[in-house]
Amino acid sequence: MITMSDVYERDEWETDLSYARRIAHVEYGRRLRAWAKEKGLSVNERGRIPSAVMAMYGEATGDDLTTMLARIDREHGQPGAD
Repeated sequence: MITMSDVYERDEWETDLSYARRIAHVEYGRRLRAWAKEKGLSVNERGRIPSAVMAMYGEATGDDLTTMLARIDREHGQPGAD
C-alpha cells in the first residue's frame, strides 16, 4: 500500500520538475476524488478517473491539471511551456 509519505518523499533519480509534476497529479486526484465523493459520484479510490467526472469537476471548481502542469513547466524553464 502506498502512503502519502511515500508520495512526498523524493527519489534520487527525480528532478525537481518531475517531483513537482508528480505531486501536482497526486494532489489533483485527491481533490477531485474528495469532490466526487461529496457530490455522490462513484469514483474508485485508486486508478483512472473517468473523463466525464474530470470534466464535471473542472467546470464546477475551475481546477485544471493541464494548467497546473503548464505553470510548473514554465517555472522550471521548460521549452514550449508558454
